[in-house]
Amino acid sequence: MRRILRFTCYSLLVLLLTWIIAMQSGCMDMRTPNSAWAEQLRAKGQVLVPQFLDVASSTGRSIHAVAVITVDSLPWVFMLHGSPGSADAYLDYLADTSLSHQANLVAIDRAGFGYSDYGKAETSLQRQAADVKAVADRLAPGRKILLVGHSLGSPVIFRFAMDYPDQTAGIVNVAGSVDAGLEPHPWWQSVLDVPPMSWLLPGSFWASNHEIRYLAPELKWMEPLWANIRCPVEIVHAQDDSLVPAGNVDFCKKMLVGAANVKVNLLPTGDHFILWSRRDVVIESIVELLKG
Repeated sequence: MRRILRFTCYSLLVLLLTWIIAMQSGCMDMRTPNSAWAEQLRAKGQVLVPQFLDVASSTGRSIHAVAVITVDSLPWVFMLHGSPGSADAYLDYLADTSLSHQANLVAIDRAGFGYSDYGKAETSLQRQAADVKAVADRLAPGRKILLVGHSLGSPVIFRFAMDYPDQTAGIVNVAGSVDAGLEPHPWWQSVLDVPPMSWLLPGSFWASNHEIRYLAPELKWMEPLWANIRCPVEIVHAQDDSLVPAGNVDFCKKMLVGAANVKVNLLPTGDHFILWSRRDVVIESIVELLKG
């Protein structure tokens, strides 16, 4: 009996150490290497070759982005993923030839994800907005950009519009988490944020947990800045979103007092994953803003 117990303990210890090593070695990192993008885009019908860049931001970060560029004279659409995630959340958007014929498309790895300082989370929305500006200044200097954000990518693009209104052409907010009052604070977030429990998470999940833990105060601090947003805004959300409640839509409508126009498309179903399951609706919102 004692031998069986000892064997069980050793086995569990080996499994635990194997799990930790796998997590820390990049398993489940949720990112697509540059070498795989061209083939994946081509398989989906995109004839344009993706371009990659790593931009030094004023925040000290190196920000990675993937772009499908037709001609510089077209409008620019910048897309930010949720948490966790990476630029490849927008793979199907970059592959959409009907969209790439109308705009140059850029998907950004937010700080801590993809190939932008992977695993090193950035809790400041202001600094994340500055990261987006660094990429915009490199690719589209002096141009206004249209921003698309999903989930936690949405408060970043709203912050960009607050801080750089003259550089913002429009916003498409997809299932955005923007109301501090609707951000839960489960006990396990703090537990998973520090060693040894943090060792059990892949880098992308730790970065996600860390930035979500500090999201509510960040959203609260930027509440006085909502009046700075002057561009048109399209909101796409699902009524049955169980991760980011549809109450965020009401918050947006209340706060966007200076926006040129606010259009809401509240879908009856689709949950939080409408960025993928209702790509048609999101692209329709993008095109509508592109046409002005």
